[in-house]
Amino acid sequence: MKHSPTNEMPESYSVFPPHAPHATRLALHIGGYSLGVWCEPGMPAVLDPEHRPFLQATDQGRGCDIECEVSWASALELPKPAPDFASGGLWTAYRDASGTKFYFSTPSFGTEPYKAAWFDDSFSRGHVVLNRPSFAAQNSLFPLEYPIDELVLMHRLALGEGVELHALGLADQDGSGYLFLGHSGAGKSTTARLWMRQPGVRMLSDDRIILRQHDGNYRMYGTPWHGDAGVASAGSAPLTAIYFLEQAPAHQILPVAPPQAAAELFARAFLPHYLKPGIEFTLHFLDELTRSIPCSIFRFAPTEDAVEAIRHAHA
Repeated sequence: MKHSPTNEMPESYSVFPPHAPHATRLALHIGGYSLGVWCEPGMPAVLDPEHRPFLQATDQGRGCDIECEVSWASALELPKPAPDFASGGLWTAYRDASGTKFYFSTPSFGTEPYKAAWFDDSFSRGHVVLNRPSFAAQNSLFPLEYPIDELVLMHRLALGEGVELHALGLADQDGSGYLFLGHSGAGKSTTARLWMRQPGVRMLSDDRIILRQHDGNYRMYGTPWHGDAGVASAGSAPLTAIYFLEQAPAHQILPVAPPQAAAELFARAFLPHYLKPGIEFTLHFLDELTRSIPCSIFRFAPTEDAVEAIRHAHA
């Protein structure tokens, strides 16, 4: 499978040795995970702007939590069996005893996949192959471009390690960590802009937040997958409170019972819905989370004192 892979899972993930001359090493740190990538020698691999803050500069080729090799393919074909899951967009997923296979297709690159990836059951080792003709016009490329980077972490989290949410996350000047969620138009981007103007506030992400539990404490992590406000921070912060946003003429904070809050969070969770264990873990994780962290509806007007209303509630 070095340059013309079949659709079978490779017997080994060692297509070329890490010490191969001119092999490109990229290492990132996202969501508390280290993600290492070895690219085939000569491949013009670079980080895109969104991932540069997540560069793990001190990696020096040491093993990461997730290791992935990237190589060229002269052609790729979709497997003949129906996929276990079709996203309705760029990717399809296939499961078998060897792990998970992803294929990526778009009309822009024709009918055949422009990229494929294989990962073992633990999502700790993988191999990405790029269809060389699809990238012939590019002088540089990021081999883990969206959505593959998010897919890998989404599946790894669902193994019992956390969850990714469609949410805004930030750390206030006193260290408090707030998570804001809402339906489209509820005011997430407005909330991001209000808090960005405040001195001492660290914005983690305005669109995708990873939540994980460490020693009984919940922590949120910024991700490269930002929204309209363009916030993509490699930082993290302890989670203090969760707010479901609703725009209103005046500010009002209303407590939400844990079961209702868990249901609202699940509706905004990114997880592999075709994998029953991942769904079961996520439901359990969110149940425990909402019983440990206060959850409220925040009805607010888009004015500067909306920030003070949150701070006053935690004073």
